[in-house]
Amino acid sequence: MGAPRTGEDGVIDRVLELAVHMNMASEAVVEAAEQLTALRPEDPGSAAADAWSQVMDGLMALNVQLGCMERVLRTVMRERAPVPVRASGSH
Repeated sequence: MGAPRTGEDGVIDRVLELAVHMNMASEAVVEAAEQLTALRPEDPGSAAADAWSQVMDGLMALNVQLGCMERVLRTVMRERAPVPVRASGSH
């Protein structure tokens, strides 16, 4: 492996790496929520059902926050992207 990139290239590499890990985390949250449905208690008024609901609510809140972080990263990447240069004479 070569030396780590520094400056602007290094920042972009880190942001892209973060985006990949956020995507993986979001997919893991969705998978956990899908599997959690199989563990839903039969009695909706039980303590187990309340605990189940709290865990599901936590997973949904986590996924919402990951989505917000993804939007922030997208904004940062757009702001750092070079502006395309038009060829002279084109409209």
